[in-house]
Amino acid sequence: MKQRLLILVLTLSSAFDASAQQPSLLAEDNLEPHTLRMLTSRPPSQRDLVAGCRHLALEVDANAFFLDSERQMNQVKGYTVTGFRLSPTLTYGINERAQLRIGLNATAFAGLDSLYRLRPTFSLVYAPTRWLTLIGGTICGSHTHQLAPIVYDPARWIFNYQEDGLQILTDTKIWRSDTWLDWTRYLTPWTPDQERFTMGTSHTLLLFNNVKEYTVRDFESGEINDLKIKGWRIELPVHFIACHRGGEVKTIDTNTVTVFNERVGLRFARHFSRNPRRSLNKLALDISVYQYHLEDRNVDRPGQAFNPTLSYEWLHFSKYQQPDWNLRAVAGFVHSNNYFSALGDPAYWNFSPYSALHIPNAKIPENSWLNNYFSFGLSAAHEFKGLDLGLQFNVINDLDVHDTDLFIGFFMRFKERFLLF
Repeated sequence: MKQRLLILVLTLSSAFDASAQQPSLLAEDNLEPHTLRMLTSRPPSQRDLVAGCRHLALEVDANAFFLDSERQMNQVKGYTVTGFRLSPTLTYGINERAQLRIGLNATAFAGLDSLYRLRPTFSLVYAPTRWLTLIGGTICGSHTHQLAPIVYDPARWIFNYQEDGLQILTDTKIWRSDTWLDWTRYLTPWTPDQERFTMGTSHTLLLFNNVKEYTVRDFESGEINDLKIKGWRIELPVHFIACHRGGEVKTIDTNTVTVFNERVGLRFARHFSRNPRRSLNKLALDISVYQYHLEDRNVDRPGQAFNPTLSYEWLHFSKYQQPDWNLRAVAGFVHSNNYFSALGDPAYWNFSPYSALHIPNAKIPENSWLNNYFSFGLSAAHEFKGLDLGLQFNVINDLDVHDTDLFIGFFMRFKERFLLF
């Protein structure tokens, strides 16, 4: 465990050693194809920090959602939830590089007599350069980490949206990364409980890019008739995540345990468009291998999963060059052997979380479990006068036992910034 934590610390420090570069105008958004773009949260850009310097503003983030998860596999039961989350935030621009943010997250589920969750938010954002952003306090979590469902359950956007800790974000022409610490539970002295936290780092390195914009001219007049975009991008996505549960208190009957998840892969993306100012198409093949490892004093259990996906995405732009329509379709295959992820979609687990986390009295499988899954996802999002509407449909079929899980979600999100002074 100490060696793995040392690797993460070295990765954290390496985030400061890259040379500053301007992000490419054609740099794609590396969100996993299962994720709606409208569900991400991003830190303020350098332009936002300069514009908000010495100003107080109110940011309103309102979300309405409906989620139906029909489960037939043995790992987890199904559920249906509809609700609303309101996240007002006061922001103050300390200077042209730093911003203070104070607010709250209030989540209400229909059918409950009280709020499901009410938590304050505090964060300090510092962007010393164009390519580096540091966040302390409430970080940009959830889908912003850009993790696949096999590692990060999409439903966590509803149930475990807020993350608090430290975060380092980089965005250059050839490298994007997100390194974070989410401290889930603090262990106060003399408390019969355990501390819980997650450390992770996710990187995407651009290996090859010949995506270019071409002009099509009339042969006789020489005038430009049309613009086209075409070309390939080859990227190397990697990540390392450690979920720890432990502490010094030994008055409860649970173990100190750490779950590690790693990923390494290749992503091939073909961009093409006949009118890049109005729409953009992307066909992508992702071939990734995922590793799972559990460590405690009694168990040292490894596992792995192979997950190739093929996706198609269509983006349509408004007259202001902002995406107003987004359609995605993705098909994938998962072959897993004794695999588990503490934050992932339970449909991909090979055994129950009680045995995976080595909770006492839980049945631990003696042999590796093999599973083969087929997955298909379809999502659509549209921005209508500042209001984002999203529809998401995912299906996972266990090819060995012929069980199918369905995930259907409808989302509405309104985000606006009001200048107070």
